[in-house]
Amino acid sequence: MPGEPKRKNNHFVPQSYLKRFKSVSEKQVGLFNLKSGLIVETAPIKSQCSRDYFYTKNPVFEQMFGDLEGQHKRLVTRILEEDYVPGPLSNDHHSLLSMIMFQAGRTEAVVAHQDHLADEFGRAIMRKHFEKERKHDLLAYLDKVRITMPDAILDAIAQHLSMYPLISDLDVSLFVNRTAEDFLTSDHPVARCNNLPATAAPYGANIGFASRGLLILMPLSPRSLLLLSDPEVYNVTKRSDNVVPLTKVDDVVGLNLAQCFEATQNLYFASGARVQSTLAAFRKRSASLRKGVPPLTETPTVMPDGRTGVLFSMVPHNHRMALPKAIALRRAALTGKYRCGDGLRRDPVRVALVSAELDRLKSRQEEAIRKAEANAQSSC
Repeated sequence: MPGEPKRKNNHFVPQSYLKRFKSVSEKQVGLFNLKSGLIVETAPIKSQCSRDYFYTKNPVFEQMFGDLEGQHKRLVTRILEEDYVPGPLSNDHHSLLSMIMFQAGRTEAVVAHQDHLADEFGRAIMRKHFEKERKHDLLAYLDKVRITMPDAILDAIAQHLSMYPLISDLDVSLFVNRTAEDFLTSDHPVARCNNLPATAAPYGANIGFASRGLLILMPLSPRSLLLLSDPEVYNVTKRSDNVVPLTKVDDVVGLNLAQCFEATQNLYFASGARVQSTLAAFRKRSASLRKGVPPLTETPTVMPDGRTGVLFSMVPHNHRMALPKAIALRRAALTGKYRCGDGLRRDPVRVALVSAELDRLKSRQEEAIRKAEANAQSSC
């Protein structure tokens, strides 16, 4: 049809990435469904991690994302071929961080999370309003209402790319797998964990990008995995080139299980026979690895001016992984005494700068919407 976008099927995990975990051919990958436990050794890559018009029906975005993927693909190829870890503040380091944030913000899991937040908080606010106004007829229908975020994925991508400076202080290591167990990946390949001890995390060990104790993992192939870690909390024993050789299957299994925290449906691998230990561990621990969405809580509160109200909050589940032997907790993680930041945030100044940029981005979006609405009205 004339005017039909050329790229209807949008992949939220690039096919070029999944091909690095290919099974019997360049077009197939091994699959483990997290809900059913079904294993498929020859799932077609073309139909994995994709939806029709997942971003928008505007092909410009898909073209832009394709260009970004091309840049990131070239960098990953060098990392894998040379065991290369970009140095801090280098162009490749910036490209690596943007790759991680781009992938972290573009998946089906992100959309589900955004919609869950909008639905839970939106309906809770409406319920309080209806109760105050005694609109019991509307209250009766509230459970049937579902609130979703329009253009949630584009907003999430823009926010994640704007937030990439938040992770530029993290230490980067490349784990090279020399065991009989492969690394696997998922439909949300950028996994976040936090192993900060409870005694040093009075507000909880969070997985926000500015959080103290953050760990970010992204498998690149069955033999290589990137790990970004809070340098004040973790000491990673590695070579001078920032490479960590792994020789223990248990270490690989622990890194693999981190993929289960945020994945939506599937894990992906090159060979079922080479991820048996991981899948066996998942079956034993699935309840702790897959905790579902966090509940919304309501806490009575008193405002500074004396008014009473209700504080709505949703505390995310902590994702705690089994640390490989190459990673140890530093003394600061036990004492809570850090050179920069505190037990909640690694760098408050960096957070303030990124928050200002996000506010600027939101203002530009609101202005664009106002202009579009004005143009639409004037053309009527």
